[in-house]
Amino acid sequence: MAKEDIVKYQFDNRTAEEQQMIAKMGGKASGEARREKATMKKSLEMLLDEKNDKGISYRDLSTLGLIKGATQGKAENYKLICQLTGELDIPEEQTTTPVVNINIVDNSNLEKVLYEDNEDTD
Repeated sequence: MAKEDIVKYQFDNRTAEEQQMIAKMGGKASGEARREKATMKKSLEMLLDEKNDKGISYRDLSTLGLIKGATQGKAENYKLICQLTGELDIPEEQTTTPVVNINIVDNSNLEKVLYEDNEDTD
């Protein structure tokens, strides 16, 4: 039995009151997580808009750092710049880089082996 089936089986065998209590606890946890995420986003926005001693915002400094990294050859920085400017749309499920395995084989004797085998059969 798969893990999802076990969880569903355990939930379905509970009384209506127990199911309601579990659903209520899940709703509260979800709301708390959503509020926590919103608070973190507001804090980050506020800090990015602050200015340093030279009067430059941290948002501008971050952007400059991203561009500097891209000009130094960091492909991830350039990719992020393209995504942020809308030049590159990557679906969420395709954000990982595919792995390509290449096997290098020594084929220097291949012709010799192939032709020797054919000559022996003639």
